[in-house]
Amino acid sequence: MTQRPSRLKNAATVRVVSVHPWRQALFLLAVVLLILLGSVGGYRLGRATAELDDTYMASVERLNRANRQTIADLEAKLVDADLTRQVDGEAAQSLKESIRGLKDQVAKLTEEVTFYKSLMAPSTLERGLQVADFELSSLEEAGRYRFHLLLTQVESRRDWVQGDIALEIHGRADPDSTAGGDSATGTVERVLPLTEIAEEGTYPLKFRFRYFQDLTGVIRLPPGFTPEQVVIRAGRRGASAEAVNRTFDWTVAG
Repeated sequence: MTQRPSRLKNAATVRVVSVHPWRQALFLLAVVLLILLGSVGGYRLGRATAELDDTYMASVERLNRANRQTIADLEAKLVDADLTRQVDGEAAQSLKESIRGLKDQVAKLTEEVTFYKSLMAPSTLERGLQVADFELSSLEEAGRYRFHLLLTQVESRRDWVQGDIALEIHGRADPDSTAGGDSATGTVERVLPLTEIAEEGTYPLKFRFRYFQDLTGVIRLPPGFTPEQVVIRAGRRGASAEAVNRTFDWTVAG
């Protein structure tokens, strides 16, 4: 009789839980959908981000190319500007040299015109054969010089004139055993005729002209000789024989 109440008490605490299978399926379906939605959203977000990055990189690359092209253009313009400035400077210098050369040429032509006028109108000039001019120019080799000798004839009626030229170089040289030296300078006076200093083809000098003649040749001075003057004698042959002497200081052009 005493055990009955205990069984009744235990029977009263038992709970009955009903199970619904469709709820579990619905829950699982919801979880799967959430996962799918999250995956799709993450994919689209990643793709959009990648597209945005690609667009940004493409823009940066285009800007970089444009900057490089701009730099190249500026460098080319700078080179052109430097070249133009250099060319302008060289052109200006060349123009100055050309103007200087033209002025010298004009002066020389004016001098020649004056000379030719004097030949054509000799009324105020001394008559007869004249040693008009003598010039010297140095050659590359030391001691070698080229000379130009100009002869003219001033006559109212000009006939052909011909003759010979004697040319001497007067100066000082180192003393030798054949001559006494100058105690002050340690040198001796010496005269070098054209026969001793003329190179082949220069001597003898002969002339034949009606109005004027330009004679040229090359001379070589010995070492230790210091030239001072050039003495020229022009001798005319024929019925109207005459001799003209003229002395020039030793001056080398240029």
